[in-house]
Amino acid sequence: MEQEIIRSWVWSTTSSVPFILLNVFLWAFYFIPSMIAWTRKHRSLPAIIALNILLGWTGLGWIGAFVWSLSWPGGEHSQPPASPAQSTSGSDQYE
Repeated sequence: MEQEIIRSWVWSTTSSVPFILLNVFLWAFYFIPSMIAWTRKHRSLPAIIALNILLGWTGLGWIGAFVWSLSWPGGEHSQPPASPAQSTSGSDQYE
């Protein structure tokens, strides 16, 4: 009986709970590119957030921000680390 009351209250057409939950999930999904860039400490974080906020609603802007947030985040070096097959001998590489 208790479960039926709770179920009918939470999922009724007059309840605001489904609306609030849907909004929370949609906003979280909308800002996935910004959250990825934040967790990866991307060097272009402000630009990714701006693209996500200003053009994310277009779909193409969201995809662009998402792909950009997944790209190499940058950091100490100007190039991504080379694979072992591409690297030269270790001693004269940085001289």
